[in-house]
Amino acid sequence: MTRAARRLQMVRVGYCCGVSTSPLPRRTSTIPGFVSALLTAGAIAAMPIIARHVDGSADEFTGRRFAVLPALGWVVCAALLAVVVTRWLQRLTSVEAGPGLALAYDGLPVLLVAAWGVALLAGLTGHWLLATVAGALCGYHVALLVPRLLSSVTPPWVRHAPRFRLLVANVFIDNKTPEAAAQQLVESGSDVVIIVESTRPFMTLFDRLGGRSAYPTRVFDPDDTSDYAVTIATSHELGPRSEVRVIGPLRVAIADIEVGGVATLVVALNPMATVDPNGLETWKQQIAALAELLPTLAGPMVVAGDLNTTRYRPGFEEILALGLHDAIDSLGKGLNPSFKVSASGPLAVAPLVRLDHALADDDVHSVAMRNLDACGSDHVPFEIELAVRPPHAHRHLRHARPRPDDAATTPR
Repeated sequence: MTRAARRLQMVRVGYCCGVSTSPLPRRTSTIPGFVSALLTAGAIAAMPIIARHVDGSADEFTGRRFAVLPALGWVVCAALLAVVVTRWLQRLTSVEAGPGLALAYDGLPVLLVAAWGVALLAGLTGHWLLATVAGALCGYHVALLVPRLLSSVTPPWVRHAPRFRLLVANVFIDNKTPEAAAQQLVESGSDVVIIVESTRPFMTLFDRLGGRSAYPTRVFDPDDTSDYAVTIATSHELGPRSEVRVIGPLRVAIADIEVGGVATLVVALNPMATVDPNGLETWKQQIAALAELLPTLAGPMVVAGDLNTTRYRPGFEEILALGLHDAIDSLGKGLNPSFKVSASGPLAVAPLVRLDHALADDDVHSVAMRNLDACGSDHVPFEIELAVRPPHAHRHLRHARPRPDDAATTPR
């Protein structure tokens, strides 16, 4: 395709709206999450009182003086265990969490740091029952984090597989330095760039700074003027499966690109944030719609964007259960956070949790990853290099476009 034809394709855009379909049937919620949390917290808070009357092993509330620090320690443990137990129940039963618990799931690795302080102080002061409960939480914390620090085994086919570089950037709708953010994306050299919160002014700036020539083909919805608009910009030609698909409240951009001759799908989305009005309920509906969509798409496939959730929500795990894996976790970098509480000021010192993800099926494997500068955003962009299973190593040959075995080159 000539450069002029590519620019014409950029003007036309690889865009169409999929037919809206009903979302997947959802489990009937029988137990509100806050009920489970309150029952768990109450049981833990009652432990020292019960132990004192049973065997006299707890002295937190004996004597004439009220032991403030042990009492606070029990409150911390009760709250943490309420989140842990409710999350476990939600994964197994029909417990349904509200916004507060959902945000607690997102911040669980950070919140559990408090258990270490309680365990240490309780041990030093001889409050052994409290130390035991806090120690159990510390053990759970370790079990939660360690697997995300271990890289997965690299499949043999990756060594000679074609590769492409995918950049995911939430450029922040209220970015005070959009020029720096746009310039960084243009100069990245990535093959595919997913731009989240891609407003028209930002995309105009992006094109003016060189994005029009560096990434002439796009998939986006020109009618989406919301804060959650997503654009896929790529230097590759777009295949016939490129489109914007709308399923209920979910809107995704899908780019069909060739990587070393293999037709590969890049699916980009930005579901609603929990802190927005009715945000969590909308987010659940969008994740349910995504779970409905993904099984209908033929891989190799990558699903990426600002998913407005961490790895620890049950809804996120339901998406992984469809046959996807976390491409960042596969590199042992799952604890590398991407979201800051604020884009500027004291709360912007460092990111705390990862909301920006890249999920892949078994025919795509991550090779390397790097973070870019935030450039005025409350999200840290990342670029991930991905290997795509070549046809001669492909288990599902119908998903790949035929090409000679010696054509496995890395596109730039």
